[in-house]
Amino acid sequence: MAEQSGIFPSVNGDRRYFTAFFAEYFADFISNGIYPNPSTQCQVLANNDMTVTLKPGNAYINGYRYKNDSDKSLSIETADGVLKRIDRIVLRHTTLNREIKAYVKKGTFASTPVAPSLQRDADMWELGVADIYVSNGAVSISQASITDLRLNNTYCGIVHGVVDQVDTTTLFNQYQAWFSEKQTQFNSNLVDYVAGKQIEIDQIEANLQAEFNSFMDSLEGALSGDVATNMFVMINNLEENQWKLTDDATTTRYEFGISNGAFYYREVV
Repeated sequence: MAEQSGIFPSVNGDRRYFTAFFAEYFADFISNGIYPNPSTQCQVLANNDMTVTLKPGNAYINGYRYKNDSDKSLSIETADGVLKRIDRIVLRHTTLNREIKAYVKKGTFASTPVAPSLQRDADMWELGVADIYVSNGAVSISQASITDLRLNNTYCGIVHGVVDQVDTTTLFNQYQAWFSEKQTQFNSNLVDYVAGKQIEIDQIEANLQAEFNSFMDSLEGALSGDVATNMFVMINNLEENQWKLTDDATTTRYEFGISNGAFYYREVV
């Protein structure tokens, strides 16, 4: 390639520069990515239907500027009844069309889907701003189904000058790892809590059942032989010695007895 330099004043048209020259010039100190301020630039939001909204924002791709000055609605294709997929929202610079526009790259249906890869060559260059998880049978997209890729330098990143770009990938991955860890911990604690409560309930039921069986056995003996005498003795014993049950696990006491010829049951604090 011949030597190049610029940008110099033109005299009688002897200094003419192609747009590619300017793009290369800007790319030297303006990196690819999304403008960071405000933080909503080119953010993808759910509409609770089969569309998502790309918020207004600015971006740069290889020295070419992208600007979206209003909410842009993007349609997500119908879900499969059995398999899942991941679609990717991209900002696409197309050399042939001489433009940068937002598109939905449809993923491949699979039981364990992966997002479509970005195309980055002489014909097309894409920034991935969000991944959309489309579950089987889905009739709407929630915000929880959207993974924001804007801070990940592998897919997008933020515009930064001069020359070097701030590496936010580590921060993004750390946040994702923290969130996943806390979610797993919460689910585990919830399962342990429910299991523990079920053990307590089962133990109380077992204690009550054992005491009831014992009571029924004694009642069966009272109803044999001289029934009237046995019942009279049993009633006197109950009135003098009230039947009490203590559950060691919960320190709750249950009291049974007879008052005015009628059985009663109550919890004793």
